Amino acid sequence: MQTNSIVLLDRHLGLGASDAKRIVDGDWHKLYMEKTQQADPEDLSYVFRVQLGSYTEPFHLLWLSQMHDFVLDDRSERIYHPQHEFMFCHLDGWRQDEDTFIEVKHSNSRATARDKALYYMPQLQHQLACTGKSYCYFSVIAGNDEPEMLRVDRNQDLIDELIKQETAFWWHVENKIAPDIIPTGKQAEIMRLVPKTLVGGLQSYDMLGNNEWADAATDYLQHANAAAAYEGAKDKLKTLVPADASDAKGYGIIIKRDKRGSLRITKEDV
Repeated sequence: MQTNSIVLLDRHLGLGASDAKRIVDGDWHKLYMEKTQQADPEDLSYVFRVQLGSYTEPFHLLWLSQMHDFVLDDRSERIYHPQHEFMFCHLDGWRQDEDTFIEVKHSNSRATARDKALYYMPQLQHQLACTGKSYCYFSVIAGNDEPEMLRVDRNQDLIDELIKQETAFWWHVENKIAPDIIPTGKQAEIMRLVPKTLVGGLQSYDMLGNNEWADAATDYLQHANAAAAYEGAKDKLKTLVPADASDAKGYGIIIKRDKRGSLRITKEDV
């Protein structure tokens, strides 16, 4: 069975990409204990979903390279951030044609590639910071579906905030002072920036402050129930039309059967 013992031998000497996500998630105390070697990292050798991902990763990368016709290099060496030496990352694969990396995951069948990219965004932006690349690729196998690969662009604002958080955490490790207060406000700022990252060329927008959007949203909410009742009434009226009727009318409504047998409903001419 593949284990993570070799990879974890010197992880206490810096912060990897998965550590970046833990910092943003607020897992400071447990991570601090691991980095100061007061506690062992969680043994993932017998965690099925983790081991499944490790075993499917080579096939996942091979499939992508074959289906998308590009060559992948093995960049298994540790890559350090050029300015912050405590930051490092390991990469799943490197695309020769675009000179950037690919991160692959295996997730549950309910996940979309975009949702998972957003979930792992601190990790991806940490890797982009260490490699200096302007974008990377993220691919996920959802259940047993074919992998879906998306381009993830560099979000410098997010990276700047992430580095501040990682630097603050690493100060505790270097000075052997356990973190007692987690800067949740800073973490919230990072999470606010996550959906603004271009994933597959698309990002989320907050339309608060847009007056036209506000007016249209108000109209939509005010008339949503009426619209649902309208559609329900149309469906009910159509079920009441006899099967041999060419048309049926009454109470201001007329329903006619067209040449294809579909029912069309209109108001009666007064």
